[in-house]
Amino acid sequence: MPLLSWLLPQFARLRNDDSGNFAIFTALCAVPLIVVACGSVDVIRMTSTQERLQVMLDSATLAAASLSNSGDMSDVVDDYMAANKPDGAAWNTLSYTTVEVTNALNSKEVEITAEVTLKTPFLSLIGRDTQTVTAISTAVQSQTEIEISLVLDISSSMRGAKLADLITASKEFIDLMLGDGRDSHTSINLVLFGGTVNLGDTLYKRYAVEASSAVTDPDSATYTVGAEVPSKSFLFTHGNTCIEYIDDDFDLDDIPEKSRPQVPNFTRYGAMNDWCPRSNTESIFNSNKADVLKARIDEMTLSDGTGMDIGTLWGAKALSPNMRGVLGGDFADRPAAFDDEDIMKIAVIMTDGGITDQTRPRDPTSSEKPHISNSSTRQTIVSKTNATAYFKSLCDVMKTQSIYVYTVGYQITSGSSEDTLMKYCAKSLSDYYHVEGFDLSSAFNGIAASINNLRISG
Repeated sequence: MPLLSWLLPQFARLRNDDSGNFAIFTALCAVPLIVVACGSVDVIRMTSTQERLQVMLDSATLAAASLSNSGDMSDVVDDYMAANKPDGAAWNTLSYTTVEVTNALNSKEVEITAEVTLKTPFLSLIGRDTQTVTAISTAVQSQTEIEISLVLDISSSMRGAKLADLITASKEFIDLMLGDGRDSHTSINLVLFGGTVNLGDTLYKRYAVEASSAVTDPDSATYTVGAEVPSKSFLFTHGNTCIEYIDDDFDLDDIPEKSRPQVPNFTRYGAMNDWCPRSNTESIFNSNKADVLKARIDEMTLSDGTGMDIGTLWGAKALSPNMRGVLGGDFADRPAAFDDEDIMKIAVIMTDGGITDQTRPRDPTSSEKPHISNSSTRQTIVSKTNATAYFKSLCDVMKTQSIYVYTVGYQITSGSSEDTLMKYCAKSLSDYYHVEGFDLSSAFNGIAASINNLRISG
């Protein structure tokens, strides 16, 4: 007979009993107190079980909702539940139901409902022999469309172990960004800068002046015009596909077609490293092909100078909707609009030194590739001060347009002007990575993790 059914008649008899048996009354009153005190033990077990069950479900739903999980959803849930299920008879009663609420190309929602039945020895005194504990967990993962500009320094100072470290780290970064099915949502602009940026044949033909109106292979008397060089019409028989830039180019707009002179083929600091990167070091725009991007990284050779202002110029322009339909590549609708809520725009800028002047040979035709080692053989067309100002203005405009900027200072002195400049450009101080040794991979992996955290919600 349930205890409560027995207690009620006892209290009724006591109410009518004049014998004053206080001891019996006290004993009867103690029974409910004992039930309450001991029943709290069952309640604590129920609470603890519910918390443990919730943790199990949360782990399982997160795994099942992962967009990178290509396996059977039910198998994933079974594995997680089995791996996390505690020992004990109660857990043998575990049952659960998994529902895939949505499964779109870039979004997945999973809900799991589970229950465990506990025996309740103390609450059985009032007729409750068992209690069912229930938990529900829902996980959503949605993958934001991402455009990335990876702007890498390949200046002469990156020789040896530095270049090897860069090759390894940047290829790992590409795998992290494009692996596990992310290539359908992610485009990468691989912008490689030495003295300047090699745009490749398609963009070069778009911007270089027409041969019919140009001075081809100008002599020293014609070419030695200093800061006026970028506004002239020069072409070179032995030049690579690099162009000059004027003040108006350092923004997010396209450059007028057929408007810019070609950069001559010369070296400044290292006799073997062209100022304009060679054809095997052309930049690649709007690509989601990891093998193509990594092959270019494997092939790249060093280039004279540190034209980080020009590297950043193309990193920024390649994320601008003003360049849609211009860059080519694998996504016809990119770069997307800045206010597109489904798009995240990222710039990663890496350098091992300060920006250099833009210098040119006084006589670009002295040989096929002149080497300008002193002031008598070179002229400055853009000073380091102006180049730094261009770089900072691009950092400002990118952040104004909600482009998330990460920067990496590779073996640069802490507290130096270069260090300060990279901190300035980053979206926040936590988005600046100062690498002291040969460990670019840690920095790039950290950036990749940060980007993937930004792109996953739920």
